[in-house]
Parts: sequence; C-alpha cells; structure tokens
Amino acid sequence: MNIRLTGEQFRLLILMMDVQLVCPYCFQLEDEEWNVDLKVKLNIPDILHVELKNWNKEETVYLGSKSDPYMEIDRKYQLTRKCLIELGKLNVKCMVTTKSGSKLIYRDLDVIKAMGDKFTLLLGLSNLQQLKAIDDYRLLSNIHTANELHRMGIRVWAFITPILPGITNVELMMNALDKDIPVFLDRVRLKKDTKPAITLESFIHKHHPELANQYQDIIYNDVDIDYDQVREKWSGDQRVRFVFE
Repeated sequence: MNIRLTGEQFRLLILMMDVQLVCPYCFQLEDEEWNVDLKVKLNIPDILHVELKNWNKEETVYLGSKSDPYMEIDRKYQLTRKCLIELGKLNVKCMVTTKSGSKLIYRDLDVIKAMGDKFTLLLGLSNLQQLKAIDDYRLLSNIHTANELHRMGIRVWAFITPILPGITNVELMMNALDKDIPVFLDRVRLKKDTKPAITLESFIHKHHPELANQYQDIIYNDVDIDYDQVREKWSGDQRVRFVFE
C-alpha cells in the first residue's frame, strides 16, 4: 500500500493486523474488522526479501500503520527485527512508529544503528495508559526512550497526536524532550457520530467528566480552543511541525 505525506511517498508495511493497545481516539476504529482478532503475518519477512529485489530505494518503508511494531507479542515472533534486517541489507529508508511504550525496541539497536540515517523512529506520546500512570513527563516511557536513543545518534521524532485538551500537556512534554528532537503536533480530528468520536466521548465521560463539554465542542462544533492556543504559542518554534497544515 502506498501513501503520501508532505510530498514524499511511503510504502506501508503491515506486520500484524490490529493492536493490543487501543486508543479511544484511533481512526482505525471505523474499520469494523479491525481489532477483532490479532492476526500475525508470520511470512512477512520472507515476502519482503522477495519484494526488495526490485525495490525503489528512494521510497521510504513505513512500519506502524495498522499495528504497533513493538507490541509485546513481537517479543515472541520478532517480525519487526527480521524486517529491519531485510531493509538494512539493501540500504532502504525506513520509518517505524510506536506508541506502546515498550522497551522492546532496545532489542533491535544493533540493527537500527547499522541502518544509520536510513532509519527514523517516530514515538507517539499520546498514550493514555502511560499518561494515567505518571505525574512527571520526564518518566513517560516514550519520552525517556526518545531522549536515550537520540543521544545514541539515532534519528528520533516525537508525535503528540492528537493533543488531548486537559490530558496531554504539550509544554511539559516539550520541556521533557531533548531540545533538538523534532516534535509533530495535531488536534483531535474526529467526525461526529463515527465510532472513534463516540468511543472518545464515552471515555471522557467515564474518566474525565469535567472535560465533557470541552470535548463535545471539539467533536460536534469543531471548536478546539486549547489547540488554537498551542498553535499560537509553538508555531514559531523551529523544531515543531503541525501535521496536515
């Protein structure tokens, strides 16, 4: 599958269908067949080995679209590692995105370091399970991983997508990250009456009832005052990028 983002073409590599971490705002919830059963594609490294023979090395391979490459189940199957090895053999550009907070990525550091500037790690920070468990963002698993790997010379980008008003504190996250790690920001983008919108609204009513009116404004009226304030504050920062803008 091909996608385009900011003018560059990416090839999606889907190792598994569905995830073990389900975020209440995830757009994949619109797919009725998604997250019903976890489907592991055991033969994907072999298929990739064949496909790479005629690969356009200008294309970037993207892992992490419909599943998280570093879910705990990959500790058993090691599909992510096997695919990275195949990509590394032909010096293919690769982006891997994960939000799970797993330290499993450290298993693959030898392969990742060997890929050099052909590898980029995208770390999502809007993990509600992590945010609920800590008060100090410096201890957030993905922020800690981002800083550690960045200091090892690995290219790391951080994503606060979406910004969840009253839940994700952008300023504290930015301050906890190393100052030269690029950060991508985006707002909640959900259409009313869709499954992701209904799921997020239900989550807010259950866990953050004090924010219910604010999220109704976001979902039903497309009004997000918090995001507007974030955009005004950070739009001049050189390391910040606003997704889809």
